[in-house]
Amino acid sequence: MEGSVSCWEMLDHSWAVAATSVHLKAGYRGWLARRLCNVLFVAGRRVYPDVSFLERKMINSPRVQDAMKENISDATTVHRKLSSNVKNVVKILHEIQAMISPFVLRMTSWFLLKVFNWVFVNVQVHRGQIEMLRKARNEYDGPFIFFPVRKSRLDYLLVTFVLFCHSMRVPYISCGEDARLPFLRALLQRLGGIFTPPELYGTRSSPGKNLYKTIFCLYVEKLLSEQQSLVVYLEDLIPPCGRPCHVGLEWLAQVFEAFHSHSIPNAVLIPVGVSYDRIVEGNCFEHGETKRTTVFAAVCWMLRFLQKRYGCIRVDFGQPFSLKDYIENEGVHYRSSTIPLQRILLPCILGYSFDSVYYEKSQDWLLNRESWTELSQHHQGLVANLGRHLLYTATCCSAVMSTTIMACLLLHKHQQGVFLTTLTKDFCWLMNEVLARHFDVGFSGKLQDIILHTLFLLKDCVLLKRFSLTNLIVIPKMTKKAAEELSFYSNAIFPVFICEAVAACALNSFLTEIAEPITDLDANAEVVICQEELVCKTVQLCHLLPSEILLLPPCQSVYQFSQEAVDKLTYCEIIIAEENENKPACDTWQKRFSKELTWKMDEFGDSDSEYEEDVMKTYFKLGQTCKSHSFFFFLLSLLQPVLKTYGTLAGLLHQLDFPLEESQCVVKMFTFLQTQVEEHPGSARLSLAHSVVRMFKELGVFEVEAGVRGPILKLGENFQSSENGLKLQKYIYQFC
Repeated sequence: MEGSVSCWEMLDHSWAVAATSVHLKAGYRGWLARRLCNVLFVAGRRVYPDVSFLERKMINSPRVQDAMKENISDATTVHRKLSSNVKNVVKILHEIQAMISPFVLRMTSWFLLKVFNWVFVNVQVHRGQIEMLRKARNEYDGPFIFFPVRKSRLDYLLVTFVLFCHSMRVPYISCGEDARLPFLRALLQRLGGIFTPPELYGTRSSPGKNLYKTIFCLYVEKLLSEQQSLVVYLEDLIPPCGRPCHVGLEWLAQVFEAFHSHSIPNAVLIPVGVSYDRIVEGNCFEHGETKRTTVFAAVCWMLRFLQKRYGCIRVDFGQPFSLKDYIENEGVHYRSSTIPLQRILLPCILGYSFDSVYYEKSQDWLLNRESWTELSQHHQGLVANLGRHLLYTATCCSAVMSTTIMACLLLHKHQQGVFLTTLTKDFCWLMNEVLARHFDVGFSGKLQDIILHTLFLLKDCVLLKRFSLTNLIVIPKMTKKAAEELSFYSNAIFPVFICEAVAACALNSFLTEIAEPITDLDANAEVVICQEELVCKTVQLCHLLPSEILLLPPCQSVYQFSQEAVDKLTYCEIIIAEENENKPACDTWQKRFSKELTWKMDEFGDSDSEYEEDVMKTYFKLGQTCKSHSFFFFLLSLLQPVLKTYGTLAGLLHQLDFPLEESQCVVKMFTFLQTQVEEHPGSARLSLAHSVVRMFKELGVFEVEAGVRGPILKLGENFQSSENGLKLQKYIYQFC
């Protein structure tokens, strides 16, 4: 125990050296300059003029007038009800309307400079990306719309702070209901925060809903027509889902409708990646903490926040692109021929047909909402696909932080502990693998300092023991809290390796079918693998995985993704192409798919003879190097927590009392996962419980009925018997 304390003191000293080195350049300045530099800095930043908003102009708008008269049927009371509706319009405007106060903006930026300088090592922004935004301002004629990924409530101020520090136009912000404190709400409204009223996106219609919607749409249209920038969050923060939410898509639809109605000539869409060494709220989002926060609790949290250190923040601005260009080219990428997941996978699970496996899975959950604006079905599909594309791009341009790499190694490769020297080598290896896949990392410096700094940030999750004067043993704690936190940070590695990980799990399923469960690849050295059989397995797994994990862009088909995934396994030398004209015994693709998939050959421009020749001659064998074996098992470990969670909850179906409210079903599944967290680290995630319920609904495992307080779930007809439930569980477990 004493050795552990001294180790943490060493890490604390290393972190302090790294943190204070940022300020050494300012040491030669005078006493007064050092204390006024932040004031002089914020005073010298440019603040663009706010939009001049007139309430009378909004009230006199024909659209608002029509909305006010909509519910008035008695001609004798028209004047009295119109006066009442005018008061309602003014009240709604005060709830929605935001402003950008130069004084509040400068004071907030000064405060953030002081706080960030205290709790963070730095806030990293690439200067080339800032210049890219300035050039885009001159190149495109239209407002800037930023789409950051959601990581923390601090994101509400982060993009505004970065743009203000570079004297760029500060955007208005689409704020959610997670900013509940009154003083925080008032502050955000003076920094451009627009709070959409709950009445606007409620599932039930109300007499005043149309008036709310009309005023809100007109207000957003007014902001965009004045060339004001906007920040739109496409994700829900609680629980973190990694997929477009309906409120975020509604904001995107407002931008789309403003362009479609010629209110704006164009719009510049900019994905933004945000990465934290350490999230300021910890990993509380995985538990869905949505209760209202009191002022006293907020003050206590702020005091605890100032006592900790959170490492670095990295903000990356993706390549801006034009909404006009996207719409003009949508015919190339938009896919309308999709079928439900139940028709794709259910025949495979029950084992009687594989005819539909190569079709695209529908995303109807994004469409047909009452709150959507008056857009056609085709345009709603465009907005949904654009939201998926923006979220995919923002996620891929986010930098990988040191805590992500460290947590991934400790959770997936060294659960039993590792020497610090070995951990340093593996950290360097994984960092190089990330860079080789064209992802950036959010850290730099000497490798030893980075390792010590990262271990200090994760000190609640690891135990250090001194082995010698020059080496330590790093042991990850497998307590419930530590396992959840390591899983929370390691999940950010998914976008880097998801393609290879899916193909590796498909390969594992293929090998399990023709041999014993895989513990040593040398035992399967002579196995010959058919390419199309492996692609088919990969396609099935792609349909099974949730979209937030797969990160499949809407412009790429699942078949193209699967082919690319198999190709990447050859680049890693996990499988090696083999010239073999003899048909192997494990090649069952011919008898399953030779007749049903002729449509797929036309889509990719291959003739029958060319395609059949390619299938008959393209085989693989397993790689024989220790490096390829190690990397294969590492890729398997990335998706195993997700797949084991799916399989575990599939076996839980007949232990639940149906019919059951959907919210209660999610809670019961999440509670069960929490009891398994020490056996299966990374499985106890609220987002996984939500995705399992959603996938089971799409698959037909659950049938949905309307209830008083929400949807009611009951077992589908095909899964009333426990036999089909076991088939589902076996089908999922084959990929583990």
